[in-house]
Amino acid sequence: MVTIKGLPGAPGCVAGTAVLFAARALSTERRAVTDPQAEIDSLEAARKRYDSSLAALAQDSKNASAQTEILEAYREILQDDVFFDGVREVIRRESVCASYAVESKRAETEAMFAGMDDEYLKARAADINNVCRELMAEIQGVSSGDPFANVAGNELVVFAQDLTPADTVRLDRTRLAGMVTERGGVTSHTVILAKALGIPAVVGAGACLEQVHTGDGVLVDGAAGTAVVQADEETARAFVAKKEKSDRQRALFNASRTIAAHTLDGAAVRVNVNSGDAESIRTFDAAGCDGVGLFRTEFLYMSQTDYPSEEFQFEAYRDMAVKTAGKELIIRTLDIGGDKQLDYMNLPKEANPFLGYRAIRLCLDRVEVFRTQLRAILRASVYGDVKIMFPMIVNLEELLRARELLEEAKGELDRRGVPYNRNVPAGIMVETPAAVLLSDQLARHCDFFSVGSNDLIQYTTATDRQNERVQYLYDCCNISFLRAVHMACENAHAAGIPIGICGETASEPRLIPLWAAMGIDELSVAPGLVGRTKYIFSQLDRKKLQPVLKELLASADIGAVRTKMDGVLGEIGL
Repeated sequence: MVTIKGLPGAPGCVAGTAVLFAARALSTERRAVTDPQAEIDSLEAARKRYDSSLAALAQDSKNASAQTEILEAYREILQDDVFFDGVREVIRRESVCASYAVESKRAETEAMFAGMDDEYLKARAADINNVCRELMAEIQGVSSGDPFANVAGNELVVFAQDLTPADTVRLDRTRLAGMVTERGGVTSHTVILAKALGIPAVVGAGACLEQVHTGDGVLVDGAAGTAVVQADEETARAFVAKKEKSDRQRALFNASRTIAAHTLDGAAVRVNVNSGDAESIRTFDAAGCDGVGLFRTEFLYMSQTDYPSEEFQFEAYRDMAVKTAGKELIIRTLDIGGDKQLDYMNLPKEANPFLGYRAIRLCLDRVEVFRTQLRAILRASVYGDVKIMFPMIVNLEELLRARELLEEAKGELDRRGVPYNRNVPAGIMVETPAAVLLSDQLARHCDFFSVGSNDLIQYTTATDRQNERVQYLYDCCNISFLRAVHMACENAHAAGIPIGICGETASEPRLIPLWAAMGIDELSVAPGLVGRTKYIFSQLDRKKLQPVLKELLASADIGAVRTKMDGVLGEIGL
């Protein structure tokens, strides 16, 4: 028996047969060519063939919106003239083959994304990698074949280094029962497709292909991020019991997705979703959540070779405002710098960019860039319940200056006669200890708070969450983090403003009872976790949780938090 551990991708349990999906053997060798134009012509012909195949797959998937939208997103990447102008330039300048040029630009793009901490943007980098690899396969005439061709059974679990959307759509979905990949993150298209297909997925499982063979029996638990190969009888019996429980829970979560969430004693919470790229605009389902609690705007800047225009930004914000159908849309202003670097911004090289020139600091320095974005957001505010959120605020002076520039942007629109919501709410992300300690004063000048829990844990515990050697310190059950959220919550409510939480902790089952006890007004989670979050919240009694909250905040024991909260979840059947 072999247990493979990865990241939880799509929830669910399946007992099936393993099928290895062999990676295509592609040549990325630097090969000189004597006729660069002929190589460019070959590249363009391959792009057309690949685009046609994606269009055909999208047409075949037209009744499965998630698949269609993802395939169309890949077609957009394939049609990115900026990227492919760079590929053509490499071919001309270096007189090299098309595959090498594509790989060169792919690697350059991957390097730009490599240090990023934003999972949405990391996933988009993976999409570019996938498109490039499939295009190289088209150039070289390499086919992946049908991995199911000589395998018996209807409960087949694919094991692969990675799976592109086209790979997944080409599989026989009547036999596909689960996915396990060595690469990928929790927001990858592998996960999105698995959730759309209703099958479990484990991603980021490392070098697992060496531990499994086609035909092996396998047990996959997507929620736990595990796959057991050739399980013994005792493990198999335990798995069957867990699967039955998982299936019952999934039905309850799905039923809760579109229902307003209230605790048993009547406290309400809005369960919103996080969003952050062009694809999320296309696939957003207003019926499946209470709104958008965090709309990241960085993708608009990262898709350009210069600062995006007001009109370009306005169209994106307007489209999302329309899609939210009257539900709230919280747009975070530019949070670039730190882990996100763009050549055209000429950002300084910094020893510690997470403590450097980033987010609101950059915007308050480059005021015209900031006002351009603010005007675009204001213009979109007439199309929905739009709110503006400033990131990385650490003192009152920054907040007041940001609000001053917001008023200047309003004045510019007034002079142009452009309509906007004059009372658009403006709030801040509470993501530093400084913002927490000053939250009583900041709240007087805000319409809302949103706790950026990922960064708040990082800065409170002085832990680089990308450094594996200190990951044990990056813990959402850390008492200092919980006390920080509680302080911000108390100060927000004392000032009469709502407070939400975005980041991974918003949907962490152990912490949802504590959020309920604190009186958190809004939780912003991944789309696939809306139903689960609402269900857990609806099973809680806020008043009965007050003693639990008081006890844990007075504690210094992280383990006690886990033990106590696991007990609370056990009481509601989780």
